Amino acid sequence: MPFPFPLPFDGKPHRWTMGLRPLAPADWLWLDSRYDTEVALRRELLDQRRDEVFQACPEAQAASTEVLELVLAFLEKQHPERFQQIQEDKSLAPGQTTFEMAVRAQHPLELAGRLVQEDLCVMQAVPEDAEDSREYRLTAAALCFPTRWNLQEKIGRPMSEIHDPVPGYREQINAPVNQFMRRLTPEKPMWRVNWSLNEDPTLFQPGGHGVLEAAPHLTSENAGTEVFLRLERQTLRRLPKTGAILFTIRILQCPLAELKDSEAHQLAQTLRHWPEDLQIYKSFAVYGPAVLSYLDGRA
Repeated sequence: MPFPFPLPFDGKPHRWTMGLRPLAPADWLWLDSRYDTEVALRRELLDQRRDEVFQACPEAQAASTEVLELVLAFLEKQHPERFQQIQEDKSLAPGQTTFEMAVRAQHPLELAGRLVQEDLCVMQAVPEDAEDSREYRLTAAALCFPTRWNLQEKIGRPMSEIHDPVPGYREQINAPVNQFMRRLTPEKPMWRVNWSLNEDPTLFQPGGHGVLEAAPHLTSENAGTEVFLRLERQTLRRLPKTGAILFTIRILQCPLAELKDSEAHQLAQTLRHWPEDLQIYKSFAVYGPAVLSYLDGRA
């Protein structure tokens, strides 16, 4: 699939950056041709594996209600045809017959997570008298499409602890991230892109970092169709009423064969610059040799 923004690797040595860009309000949530398929999968996960994909601390209730209000307002304004369909949709909550009853029956963030393709994460400032003050904690999330992280392990934890498995995060970028989040205003939402390579296109992937063995089925001949570039389009916005921060994650992915030759070359150069600890974290051993051989063959 062609991505609607430049790919987030440039062939240069690895460095941690936030890569933030201003977000136009009308561009906040993306609805596309995969909406029905992905929303159906989200609802299935929320029905059958709820504890794995939804968590909420009590203190996130008001912020979660505000998120639902914003999601509904956005859909009504930007996608009136979809909003009308949602209002008439009887599958929002099992046994419910009207949209209003569904709203009352479910946690507001869970309901919001059933309406959009993005994952929704609520972050709230840590009290000043707490040990991890000046950070933000993950207090609620509808996280159906994680890229190898487990919501049950992360809920209630501050940003620094959530990212502890990421090599160099705490030392290099934790302080700038916290500073940015403290300064974020409702008037200036932002967005960024994160990326990884993955031999599995499944959207729900709560684990898998740090694998040290090569996948035997991957070769230079099939890596173009068997390995996927997985992008996370992330947005951050301050909620005007509660002051919490809403962090959204939208998954976009394609097999490497769909990359342009210039993009394939930049990807190969970027992978060769990865330090060893990042290679381990990213499970480079699983796909690395096959991918590099495939990408080099496209030069």
